[in-house]
Formats: sequence, C-alpha cells, structure tokens
Amino acid sequence: MLFFIVVGWILLSELSVVASEIKVSGHVGGSVGISCSHMFASTNTKYFCRNPCTDKDILIQSDKSDNSSSGRYRLEDKKNGVFTVTITELQKSDAGTYWCGVDRAVMDTYRKVILTVTDASPTTAPVRTSRSEEPSTSSSTSTISNSTPPSISPSISKTITSIQSTVSPGGSPTTLLYTVAGLVSIVIILGLSLITLYCKCRRTTIKSQSKFPTTTTRNPIFMPSFCRV
Repeated sequence: MLFFIVVGWILLSELSVVASEIKVSGHVGGSVGISCSHMFASTNTKYFCRNPCTDKDILIQSDKSDNSSSGRYRLEDKKNGVFTVTITELQKSDAGTYWCGVDRAVMDTYRKVILTVTDASPTTAPVRTSRSEEPSTSSSTSTISNSTPPSISPSISKTITSIQSTVSPGGSPTTLLYTVAGLVSIVIILGLSLITLYCKCRRTTIKSQSKFPTTTTRNPIFMPSFCRV
C-alpha cells in the first residue's frame, strides 16, 4: 500500500516539475514581474533561485508574511499556490536561467524562467520620479512571450507571466493538466489498493474452506490470475 502511495506522489511531482517554460524580457534599468503557479502549495515555502538552483543560488524565499524583500528582489506569496517575484533595476548580468521553487517533503517542484535583458532604449531612458510624479510606464515595461514546450527541473537533469496581471491558478491550462493528472493518479492508487484487498480476502476464504471442506462444494472458488501467487 505504501508503495502505491509513493508511486502516486512521484507521478504528481514529475507532472508538477515538468511545466511550461516562462520567458521574460526587460531592459536595463527597468523591472520585471514573474508569476509562478504550483499545485497544493498554499502553505509551502516558496523560493526563487538562479540556475543550477543549489542552496547558495537562492536569491529570495517566502517567510511568514505575504511579502518578502531581499535587495533588488521582492516575493509576494498569494497563499493559493501562486507567488510573484519582482526584480528591479535590471542589469545585463541578470540575464539567464532562473527557477521558481516550492519546498516539499519528498521532492521540490520547479518552474523554469528564462530572463532576457536588453539595452535601454536611447529614446526611452529610465526615468527616476519623485513622490509627486507619476511613475513612467515606459521605464518598467517588460514583455512576456508565449510558453514553450516542457522542460526538466535541476533535481532530475516552471504559465505565462505578466507585470500588469497574474494568471489565476484555476483558469490556466497547466493547472487543469495537474488536476486531471492528480485525479488519474488517485484513481490508479485506489484501484490497485482494492485489487490487493480483494486478492487478500480471496486467499483467506480459500484457506478457510480448505480446512473445513463441505460435500456441497463441487466447483473450485474462482480466483483471477493476477491474485495467484
């Protein structure tokens, strides 16, 4: 029984790990927002790290509050499996591969993020505003491309994000895939458990009747082939 539960958890973990790749683009001096969605992670610790995402590569992680800050990085945990990471004052050296991670008991789950940083536009240079001025939208706009085919997390070799809005986990295709896969895994585990219980009961019945045979029994008790030792 424990074996089936472990197998089901591994299946769910793998489907959570292999998810749509997030591509984010920003320019020097601007900022980008990255929204990551994970199943069954409302109370789990979330973190954002740079590839290859070892402990020393973690840039920021959630704490007991909804918002965490560390230097140029800010993490907002919505407590529903979705969290947003914002990087400000972008630099060319920020370009590269990152991972949105969720701390789990068996295996952490990840979303891969590809960040591209371009030179600031000569006609749209970053604008520093005072408190009385409205922020310039041209200095902090980032573009998000469509999701690309699945990628694999660091532990075994992260859907579309936007600065202006985040995607609700209940409405994304990736979340629907997770839900269907989870239900299928649960059905498989329950089915295997019922088969195991049925076989055990049949063996017990056969042993009991072999000890106390009756003259009225003419046909042997049927036992499926998958229950025979």
